[in-house]
Amino acid sequence: MARRDWIGLAVAAGVLGLLLLYRALHVEPRAWGAACAAAAPPLACHPRAALLWLQHWQLWGGGALLLGLRAFLGGPFWVRVAAVTLGAAAIANHNATWGMLGLLLGAWAWIGGAGRQAPRALGAPPPGQ
Repeated sequence: MARRDWIGLAVAAGVLGLLLLYRALHVEPRAWGAACAAAAPPLACHPRAALLWLQHWQLWGGGALLLGLRAFLGGPFWVRVAAVTLGAAAIANHNATWGMLGLLLGAWAWIGGAGRQAPRALGAPPPGQ
């Protein structure tokens, strides 16, 4: 695997780890639901509300699917990494159907992209000559 693949995997794993940690600390405990319904909610309630709103409207999975399609249709490397990352985040946020499709398309493009070579100009010598 190339260095950029390791960096992409580290980014995807890091984002997923931080998301799961945030969910465990501020979304899953029932006490946070009551705290966020108070007149003066804590600061952690704003990202919690955004996370749950995105989850409710299936935007985690929808975004992952759009990124996965873009990656599959020839997107750059960062789009492949973003599709895999957002797909994993969508699965963790209960948008599993579209999230899994986006993750799959992004991973397929990522793995398939490792075997592709950049196009050369007509008549240009092969690399290394």
